[in-house]
Amino acid sequence: MRNIAVIQCPVTSTNCTGPGPAGGPLQIPQIGDIVFTQTAGGVVGHTDQGCTWQFAARPGSLELARPSENCFNQVIGSSYTITRWSVTVHGNHEQETITAVSHLPAGDYDFVLANGSRTRTPEKGRPAAVRQFLGPWEYTPADPQTLVNIVTSQATGPDGVHVRQSHQQGMVNFTRQRGDRVFAQTADGCRWTLTVRGNTAQLAPAPQACHLAGSTVILMHWTIASDGTHQASVMSGVQERDASTSSFLLNVGDLARLLSDRAGNFPSKLSRPTQSEQPGAGQVKEDDHIGVYGAG
Repeated sequence: MRNIAVIQCPVTSTNCTGPGPAGGPLQIPQIGDIVFTQTAGGVVGHTDQGCTWQFAARPGSLELARPSENCFNQVIGSSYTITRWSVTVHGNHEQETITAVSHLPAGDYDFVLANGSRTRTPEKGRPAAVRQFLGPWEYTPADPQTLVNIVTSQATGPDGVHVRQSHQQGMVNFTRQRGDRVFAQTADGCRWTLTVRGNTAQLAPAPQACHLAGSTVILMHWTIASDGTHQASVMSGVQERDASTSSFLLNVGDLARLLSDRAGNFPSKLSRPTQSEQPGAGQVKEDDHIGVYGAG
């Protein structure tokens, strides 16, 4: 399976309940990009979810320089320790394998990405890449067993932490803004700005806020990979309502393109997000492994 990570009980465990809702393994699509840059000490890889990793150049590959590197991922709200990460590049295509330990509230689990694949992308999106996002899309039916389109929300109140799950549903309409940017209009009337590189669109700038009647939604992260027919996505943020704040995470988002005659009416009144600017990625030297790679 390409770009599908498996999170499961350690192979050495004899008494383990898996991380999935039914006690089995979880399969998580791996999307987003990594930017490789040359430094005096080797190569640094920075992911779209905010983790930075040190690599050493070996004959024909990049290898994680310090096995057992750890990162707390602010997007998904948990940490992992990578024990091996191998990257090879052929032209504009990159292959990778990862073995890691995923540190979840229920315990530590094996994380294996056996067949990772990315493609080198330019700093500026191209019209053909933008077109594969445009138009109306709809979230596919939620599946609690696989966590597809399941949103996990967490709020802290006087009586402790409350966690609940809900179904992500409705439509998202993508329209071209200018250049490599698109607007994503969601069913609640919010409109978000994303930048397209290759087959991946990312919230830019981040964060962005949308003010609705009685609440404010702040998106901290939204990455989408599209093949023109289906989209895989990861989204996280917070919602402020009645002086209370809850965080939310959609880790396995799945949307399907709608035919124009099936697209419903979107709200006519849009809430433009107010945006907090954040520095973008600088130019990188494209030399073998060096560059920006998006999943694909």
